[in-house]
Amino acid sequence: MRHPKLSALAARAAALPGRGLAYLRGFPRPVLLLTVATLIESTGRFMAVPYLTLRMRDAGVSLGALGAVLGAAPLASVIFGAWGGTLADRVGRKPVQIAGVATSGLALIGFAFAGANPLALGVLNFLNGMTRTFYRPATQAAIADHCPPERRSEAYALNRIALNAAYAWGPLIGLAIFPVAPSLGFVAGGLLNLAAGIYIALVVPESAPALRARAAAPRARRREAAAEWRAILRDGVFWAWTAGMALVWGAYDLIQSFLPLHLRESGQSLSTYGAVLFANAAVCVLAQLPLSRLLRTAPIAPSAGLSKLAYAAGFLGFAFLPYPATAVLAMLVLSAGEIWGSAVQSRFVPEHAKPVLLGRYQGLSVASELGRAVVAPVAGLLMQRYGSRAVFVAAAAVSIAGGLVLHLSGSAHDRAAARRAAVPAGSGGEL
Repeated sequence: MRHPKLSALAARAAALPGRGLAYLRGFPRPVLLLTVATLIESTGRFMAVPYLTLRMRDAGVSLGALGAVLGAAPLASVIFGAWGGTLADRVGRKPVQIAGVATSGLALIGFAFAGANPLALGVLNFLNGMTRTFYRPATQAAIADHCPPERRSEAYALNRIALNAAYAWGPLIGLAIFPVAPSLGFVAGGLLNLAAGIYIALVVPESAPALRARAAAPRARRREAAAEWRAILRDGVFWAWTAGMALVWGAYDLIQSFLPLHLRESGQSLSTYGAVLFANAAVCVLAQLPLSRLLRTAPIAPSAGLSKLAYAAGFLGFAFLPYPATAVLAMLVLSAGEIWGSAVQSRFVPEHAKPVLLGRYQGLSVASELGRAVVAPVAGLLMQRYGSRAVFVAAAAVSIAGGLVLHLSGSAHDRAAARRAAVPAGSGGEL
């Protein structure tokens, strides 16, 4: 006879798929469609981008030029971020999303034929930055449009799970392709990005509030827009937060750009790098949603700041223990900090911005890509002069500095949110 406890466990296990489907059906359908779009786009990108540095080095590109090429994509994000966010508010989320993935897809295909020309590679990586400049801000704004505030943290977690799932299998696909036919991975990745654009055009509904409220007179709308931009530019809390994120993303991006070079310099095979990326993706896929649910109404500052200590520990592990098992362990520690911070960081802009300005805020938040634009060239010079270990020691220091700035700006946001919550409904409040 079967033990009652075992029978109960078996019953619960059998019920899990049904409960999971019921949970997903609780989200608006467009949120799930957008998550699938992110899965397609990210799979294509992660098949190719992690191996771009190795391809350039094998083609004879110097470390200094390599850093400059890597800095081109975040530079595009900084230059066009505000424009992409404004377009997402004015002409709609869908056209901006499609433009972003299509431009990035064509750029990925271009990498297959660019050879070792640093100028051509820099231009292509600049265009590749359109994913972050156009696609991601518009997608984040669209999720906020479709999802009620109390479910946004979980909706953003779903989107991030899709991204990290692609981060698990995309590089593994690339790992199988790269040693045999390096160009093929870039072509296949680019085609997947173009497929994501077609998918968005066909199945994802438009959601921009401005498209549903165009009755305002043009002159009045211009005055209103000027006032809105002045308010955004004076928003010191937002800009401090963006500066903190610039430091964090600048350090984090070294995992894609300089970690494969560091591991190879330390005598490790390419499979070690694949295992490191898989470990990161596994943690993010399995634990991001539960943690986001747990912290969906928690104060932002503590988690945003303290989680960067785990980043620093992971980077120091890469620097001083670049062996297969220890590199994976370092990534597990860093990944724990990543999901901890992401659980609250994804809430900051939607909670901080007025709905009508959300696209602009999401676009302007891409200014955090400036960290990647600065850190990548500096990392190339550091590696050239002091070796790859110095790159990851510096990454640990930059992560801690970013965490401190995020804690300070997040604290200001939390205090303002507490004041707004204390104001009785219908009595007005802060602008």
